[in-house]
Amino acid sequence: MPASSTRLKRPGGLTDVFYLIMRRMRFPLILLIVIYTICTVGLGLIPGVDDAGNPTPAMGLFNAFYVVSYTGATIGFGEIPQPYSAAQRMWMTMTIYMTVVGWSYSLVNILALVQERAFQNALRQARFTRRIYGLREPFYIVAGAGETGALVCHGLDRLGLRFVVVERNEERLARMRLEEFRSDPPLIVADASQPSVMRDAGLVSPHCRGVLALTEDDSTNQAIAVTTRLLAPRVVVLARIRNVETETHVGVFGGDLVINPFERFARQLASSIIAPERYRLREILTGLVGEPVPDQRQPPRGHWIMCGYGRFGHAMVEELRSTGIEVTVIDEAHFDQGGVDVRGTGTDSESLIAAGVKTADGIVAGNASDTKNLAIAVTARELNPGIFIVTRQNQTANTPLFDAFLDDLSMVPSHIVAQEFLARITTPLLGQYLKRIDQYSEKECAVLSDRLTRFGRGRIPELWDVVIRRGQATAVSQRLASGHRVTLADVLTDPDKRTQRSEAAALMVRRGNKSMERPELTMELRPDDRILFAGSTQGHGNVSLVLQNANALGYVQTGQEGNGGVVWRWITGQRRQSEELHDHDAVPPQEGARALAAKQRVARAKAAKAKAAKALSGKPGGRPGRDARGAQSGSDGRVNAVGGRSGQGIPVPCGDGPTSAGNGVPAAPAQDTPGAPPKDDPARQPEADAGHGTASTGDDKGTGPEPSASEHH
Repeated sequence: MPASSTRLKRPGGLTDVFYLIMRRMRFPLILLIVIYTICTVGLGLIPGVDDAGNPTPAMGLFNAFYVVSYTGATIGFGEIPQPYSAAQRMWMTMTIYMTVVGWSYSLVNILALVQERAFQNALRQARFTRRIYGLREPFYIVAGAGETGALVCHGLDRLGLRFVVVERNEERLARMRLEEFRSDPPLIVADASQPSVMRDAGLVSPHCRGVLALTEDDSTNQAIAVTTRLLAPRVVVLARIRNVETETHVGVFGGDLVINPFERFARQLASSIIAPERYRLREILTGLVGEPVPDQRQPPRGHWIMCGYGRFGHAMVEELRSTGIEVTVIDEAHFDQGGVDVRGTGTDSESLIAAGVKTADGIVAGNASDTKNLAIAVTARELNPGIFIVTRQNQTANTPLFDAFLDDLSMVPSHIVAQEFLARITTPLLGQYLKRIDQYSEKECAVLSDRLTRFGRGRIPELWDVVIRRGQATAVSQRLASGHRVTLADVLTDPDKRTQRSEAAALMVRRGNKSMERPELTMELRPDDRILFAGSTQGHGNVSLVLQNANALGYVQTGQEGNGGVVWRWITGQRRQSEELHDHDAVPPQEGARALAAKQRVARAKAAKAKAAKALSGKPGGRPGRDARGAQSGSDGRVNAVGGRSGQGIPVPCGDGPTSAGNGVPAAPAQDTPGAPPKDDPARQPEADAGHGTASTGDDKGTGPEPSASEHH
């Protein structure tokens, strides 16, 4: 069924509430209607009496309905418009008891309806659906509020993205409500495998950007992926799968990203053994922004021991043996299935000694029990203090225990999935770039890792991608539409001081079906180019300002400042002050001494000039003599020299920069572009061996990271 047709069923929650009310209150409502009808008709037909006791016509249906209404509501205005007859009083007595019984029965049913779980769920679902479809900003649907789901939600909240949580377990949602978020996220207790639940969660909303299937059940995650692909094909779906067979099925049904944390960690561990720099680079690119860069630890080659031969153990053994590493497997539950070398749990020293722990280089404690994994690690450390220990942590609540043990490497499935999902959500182009990391040499990975670490000052830097179009790069789009050229160097120039580069670098440019890694700074941008950037928070802001603000783009290109508004004039004023302060601080000590001496000579010359003028002022028609004029001209010459004459004194701030022929266009630099590092800059040397930029089409692999032309200085 297409999304457009399902969108018509959006208010399903309110329909369910109305249906439950009508089903439960149908008989009480009918009973009240019958009672009010009988009482009104009877009272309206019975004749009354006047003060003299003479019969009077009946009061009529309208007056009778009025009397029955305030009587049934226990208001009791009395006998109006005139005293009742005996027959009327007898009928009113019966009316009182009938209405009390009718309303009592109805109120009891209303209380029962309010306490009914089905009605509460329907009412909660209706409020949830109304709130979801009231959102007018992009949001993500997180199915599953376990440890991984909580990490993803906190990551989305840190990035300023809205999200909706669907969880079957009420206790997990209760804990989620106690978490601190910038905005209160919509939460609903429901089964996400049901298409109606996903539809009510906003799947067909035009503001839904993605679905993250993070439940504990692989079949439920598969159902979520299928539902998303059929009801909203445009929405990205990311699923966590632990079973290899289920992973294949999800991929067939169109999962945009399917992560098996066991296989992912196994590949990363094997990569850290044979290519530690590549492993470190991947950790930085997929890490959570602001978190400390993980310490670089290289697992040793040689003999390894695998404790536990479940799904995680199978993946670990397969990856390690594929790299030529000898692996001995310890397991008791899967001993009869083959592939296990030593029968045991690994928590006892006998099984570890039988597996050769005293001479082994590494051991992996990979059971589903955190307590068992810690026991294995402690025993192995006692038998071989120098062994490299890898532990599997299943519950984040046990983090203090693992921190106290100080293992060499810890595998936390929830962290692996959360980091990968958040990286793909924030930077869709990152997935294509990660595929090309395997083609990088260790030296290239080390150079790029160091650059990214410098950007983040020891923490995970920001990664973002931008499409050259209105909304994301308005200033550049307008500039290109007017026939002018914009290069990557312009975008990476600091808008506060155009002689410097922003703390950012372009990792890859996607143009149509062609991917260009390590793009040169001289590369001209085109409409609809998608660029993957990495840098600090300040660098991110600088790049965004140049992309969006025409005044900032014009300044970095020409050095000329537009009029702009109040904010832009304030920014340019701050920039001038920064440049003057920078130029003043940039004076070498010997130049500072020369400048001070020159200023003293200028002061003495001005004093002599003033003295001579005062002496001549007493003469008729007197004017400054030759000495005074000489002092004046000489002082002007010295001031000019100190003020920044070519090759002397204090360096002149670039300001508008050199121009050609008075047309205001910057003259072509002799060697580097404005603000580019000098060619003898040692910061450029490590990347000189990384080669030049490469381009690939489709899924072709690149050969390394971006060149040093966008290196930050």
